[in-house]
Amino acid sequence: MGCSSGPNALIPSWEAAEALHMAARKQNRKPPALQVFLNDLTGNDFNTIFKSLPSFHQKLKKLGKDHHDHDHESVSCFIAAVPGSFHGRLFPPSFLHFVFSSFSLHWLSQAPDELVSESGVPLNKENIYPAKTSPPGVHKAYLEQFEKDFTRFLKLRSEELIPGG
Repeated sequence: MGCSSGPNALIPSWEAAEALHMAARKQNRKPPALQVFLNDLTGNDFNTIFKSLPSFHQKLKKLGKDHHDHDHESVSCFIAAVPGSFHGRLFPPSFLHFVFSSFSLHWLSQAPDELVSESGVPLNKENIYPAKTSPPGVHKAYLEQFEKDFTRFLKLRSEELIPGG
């Protein structure tokens, strides 16, 4: 959730693929295939990520070579993009095994309504976030908005996860 489009976008996918490969190799088993869904807002530059996939897959192939340069099967990793806000539904019910978000859950679905007085005066004077100079009501409004958003996020993801996922 919130993959961005820079060089870090595929790091969690690599870490998962490497862990699966090592676990399978340790158990002398064939590694499972990995399906990764990258998510970010619709304006994200997913093409930059897709252009880096050939080198990502080359790196996966090298993972399959041992120190004697013998080939072992490496993890097959299939990557797709799912554009949209994680504040809404992204996947069918019971579809995902695992959800990962490293840095984006602090983004709110909207600015709290309570940032403007009844007479239309902004309460957070020239700030776009709760600051030390913000009145207590502003902090409370942001906290309540986060609680609503995070509760909804967890509810949606719980519906999208397979039972036991």
